[in-house]
Amino acid sequence: MERFEKIKKNLENSLVIKDKMLEITSKVNDLNTQSLLKLEAQLNRVSETKAWKFMCLLRRVNEQFIKGSKLEKKNFIRWTVSKLTKKPILKNQELKRFSPIESFKIIHVDKEQFKQLHYESINSESHYHPNIPSKVGLNVVDGVDIFRFPVIEWNFRWQRPQQICSQFANNGHRVFYFSIETTPISNPNINKQDIANYIQVQQLQNNVWWVKLCSFNFLNAYRNTIEDKMDIKFLEWSIDYLKTKFCIKSTISILDLPYWAPLVYSLNNNKIIYDCMDDHAGFSTNSVDMLSAEDLLVHKADIVVASSKKLFDKVISKNNNVRLIRNAGEYLHFATEPKELAPELNNFKGPVIGYYGAISDWFDIELIEKLAKNNKQWIFVLVGDTFGCDTSAVEKLENVILTGEKPYSDLPKYLYKFDVCLIPFKVSELTLSTNPVKIYEYLAAGKPVVSTRLPELEFIGEELVALASNYNEFEIKIKAALVSNDLHKIESRKQYAVNNTWYNRYNDFKQLIDNDFFQLVSIVIVTYNNWSFTKQCLETLFNNNTYPNIEVIIVDNASSDETKIELARISHPRLKVIFSPKNLGFSGGNAVGCQAAKGKYIILLNNDTILSEGWIEKLIKPLKEHDDIGMTGPMSNSVGNDQMLDYFVGDPINGPDPSWLQDFYFFNRNKIRYTNLLGFYCVAIKREVYEVVGDLDTNYGIGMFEDDDYCERVTAVGYKLAIVEDAFVFHHGSVSFKKLEDSKYRQTFENNKKYFEKKWNKEWKLPNPPASIFYNAIDATTIRNKIAETKKRPVLILGHTIWQETNTLTNELIKFLSSKDELLVISSIYQSYNQELIGIRKLGASLYFTNRIDLFTETEFEFVIYCGNNEINEFIKSDKIIIVGKFYDDDFIGKIKRNHQNVLLVDENVEEITKELSIGVNIDAKKKPQQDIKVFERT
Repeated sequence: MERFEKIKKNLENSLVIKDKMLEITSKVNDLNTQSLLKLEAQLNRVSETKAWKFMCLLRRVNEQFIKGSKLEKKNFIRWTVSKLTKKPILKNQELKRFSPIESFKIIHVDKEQFKQLHYESINSESHYHPNIPSKVGLNVVDGVDIFRFPVIEWNFRWQRPQQICSQFANNGHRVFYFSIETTPISNPNINKQDIANYIQVQQLQNNVWWVKLCSFNFLNAYRNTIEDKMDIKFLEWSIDYLKTKFCIKSTISILDLPYWAPLVYSLNNNKIIYDCMDDHAGFSTNSVDMLSAEDLLVHKADIVVASSKKLFDKVISKNNNVRLIRNAGEYLHFATEPKELAPELNNFKGPVIGYYGAISDWFDIELIEKLAKNNKQWIFVLVGDTFGCDTSAVEKLENVILTGEKPYSDLPKYLYKFDVCLIPFKVSELTLSTNPVKIYEYLAAGKPVVSTRLPELEFIGEELVALASNYNEFEIKIKAALVSNDLHKIESRKQYAVNNTWYNRYNDFKQLIDNDFFQLVSIVIVTYNNWSFTKQCLETLFNNNTYPNIEVIIVDNASSDETKIELARISHPRLKVIFSPKNLGFSGGNAVGCQAAKGKYIILLNNDTILSEGWIEKLIKPLKEHDDIGMTGPMSNSVGNDQMLDYFVGDPINGPDPSWLQDFYFFNRNKIRYTNLLGFYCVAIKREVYEVVGDLDTNYGIGMFEDDDYCERVTAVGYKLAIVEDAFVFHHGSVSFKKLEDSKYRQTFENNKKYFEKKWNKEWKLPNPPASIFYNAIDATTIRNKIAETKKRPVLILGHTIWQETNTLTNELIKFLSSKDELLVISSIYQSYNQELIGIRKLGASLYFTNRIDLFTETEFEFVIYCGNNEINEFIKSDKIIIVGKFYDDDFIGKIKRNHQNVLLVDENVEEITKELSIGVNIDAKKKPQQDIKVFERT
């Protein structure tokens, strides 16, 4: 039996490997076919040019008339006569016979033949079996993950942090609740991988994990601060480990204390909610530094949630994105009387006046003492920890019972022994800002409540809560509550609790998250055959997606390959497939998809794209932040306008090189550029724009010029178009059009061009080229002039000529200097990301790599930094030369000094170098990226 299972497992593994090999072979086959079709189309266009025909004529004269046999010479004469008399030319006498390039036939491999080797073919709908699962691997994790940086431990007093987290978990979100203490690792030599041996992760319930992070020193949220660099590094490593272990991509961090802020500011792809539940100035234990940290947190948080109106009023002046979400209660837990009540209260005679919760310095213990002494027939039961409160006087009274802290699960056992419930707080800034959780729990049980007069309880109303301002009022209202047994009042209390549950508060949180952070994005994809490309697009879309609120609408334009069958097999909660009985074309297919879309933003996406993490967030960010921007598009490796990258590293199987992509994001972060045309391989549209402008014009048929047309329509109603320079989408490029015959392609192009020009009454112009200032600049004079036009200070870095991921001095300098908008950074780089670099290539808004320093002979640099490059470039012009001494000997330095007067020697220290350059010395690798987007007008 064991042997059989082993054979079965090996067979299954073999089939998986075969499937993977088939998939890769199929993909490569499709890519090669596309390349050959593109080459064939280009050769056909070349063969129609006069230059090509003239070359073929010369070859004919040479091969037939000069060097040919008698028969060939006769054929030449016949051809010449036919041409002069305009008679038909025989096929074997056509000029293309003398083309130097032989025609070729593209052989298409039938992929189904491979499939039949180990599973049934599905090349027709009659073979479709619904029980066969899709071969598309889609990530089905739905919803954003929650990081809770709390004020209390999970198993301490059950309050707002745990309640809200439980609601998120119950509704499908994964919640990671952090301990308020860390595990210290007092070893500066450990590496990132070692963190896995120290971090503690424990699943508490479905979708909730308790996590104890690691730090260098021991940290406690109440006694310490997060400021030591080693502590921050270890904490960040802990978070990275957690994100890797659980495949966490997009997070919302809910902070209860400013203590956590330095860590949370450093997190990527993360939104910050500060849940302000207390007036921290009211706690005697809080320092001035902590209050200052809270001010900064209120300012930097994406949303501040206040649990009371007084707290709301306090923070609204510091952050314009504040929401009031009061506390609540777990109705079902407190609305039903337990079968067994607290046994230690069974033998008491007389009414029980009760309270549960923290008994600290804000608790009016003197009020309890006076009430107990003057009303000895009443039994006062105080449930809770008494840290911070002097209870020595009441401990001597026979009618006052201090039970100590009790588990949350046991609180109803005490509550249902109470005849009257109390909230006896002293009046202070702390309590005036409090929205007591216990009020909702008291009311869920229908109990009468007497409380200190607090603003949040005044909001509830005195018909539900009796409010007292002094001892006499407390005594009078307790007596009144003891004799009242109004069923209508009991029902009103319970109804108020029903309307204020933690589920209601979760919905408040969820609504603000959806509306402010993750409004629904609809992604519309039109397909027509080319299943291997669609499969790759969908897998990268879902598996690399970090935006938690999307719907994907696929409109299939009557595909004739396996596309329809494979799409029908896919099951995903965020995916909807619409099958059109006929080919509606690009415009018609997108119209169907857009009409079905519900999102605040609509993205039209080609199926021949590869998606990377973060592309949605980057693409829609300008639409959120700029009212006048109607559409945005990303940069790409293949597009016919100024969205085209000047330098790209990647391949059609895996998409962009990961290292290149990270640098691309870094060097272009938060940059957008206005344009007059966006390529519709990927474009994001505001719903309000779509509703005004409408669908794409279906008169363009199968496609071409419909994107030019729509851009005209959007700008005509007053909106701008923007290229998001730190967003990237890989594009294979016109996969469907490459399959058209060249003549049909050109005919479609010409017809649609005429329609566009007639519709807009203007001549169509070629789109803008890649947005490099050195585009088509091939001489030193042009380059000098182009640099001068930027009005930026040119800087030359002569460091290591191979760009690597490692943090070399060259890397640090380039990354720091290129972040300064006033500088234009040129660096001598011959190879990057294992790819040879040729010419002058744009890496970022203010950064260019080049292997042609000789093209800068006429450029006057603001300063030049030698930091690893051993070539002496005597022609370089600059008033200031900086040399990092450790890389050079005295002979090299002497030669530099002979060519330049102002030469400065420095150590290998970025701060020292930048200080000498007078451009800032604060190099903070952990600094949160600037939130404001920089907009550059296209010239």
